[in-house]
Amino acid sequence: MNAGPTARTPYLRLQADYIGRVGVEVGIFVAVDHLRRKSLLTPEEEELYFDIDDWFREHLPEPPFYADGNSIGAVTWFKRAAADAMLARLEPLRDLLTVYGVRCDLVRASDPGTLVYEDEYQVGVIPRVRKPATPLPPGVVLGPTTPGSKRHLARRPD
Repeated sequence: MNAGPTARTPYLRLQADYIGRVGVEVGIFVAVDHLRRKSLLTPEEEELYFDIDDWFREHLPEPPFYADGNSIGAVTWFKRAAADAMLARLEPLRDLLTVYGVRCDLVRASDPGTLVYEDEYQVGVIPRVRKPATPLPPGVVLGPTTPGSKRHLARRPD
């Protein structure tokens, strides 16, 4: 799906280098959430993740397919017009993945899949190709996408 670095490519996505439950490389939020679920993040890193996740939830419309945990297996991509501002806000999460040895690539596509959702900032698509999930590090649990803020999932002091 990588269409090269041209400015004309209309869709961009930050994704990790492993395949998740929907059969495509997991997006940046899911990759960081996997680190959180494995209790690898420090409390400060976890708070940073929640802050950025909450900002996106407040400022971007939530595609309806997330309401049921994304049972259709859709994937979101930023539109080129909105991408620069969104990617700048995601840089701290990309840095976090680097700290934990998870490669995160910026992928460009002109046709990322069958369109099932669109708003001013992003599209939701059904990928044309699904791959088998990559084995994850021990202790990482795949699960449905969680609607709303993830702060309620934070580690609690014992």
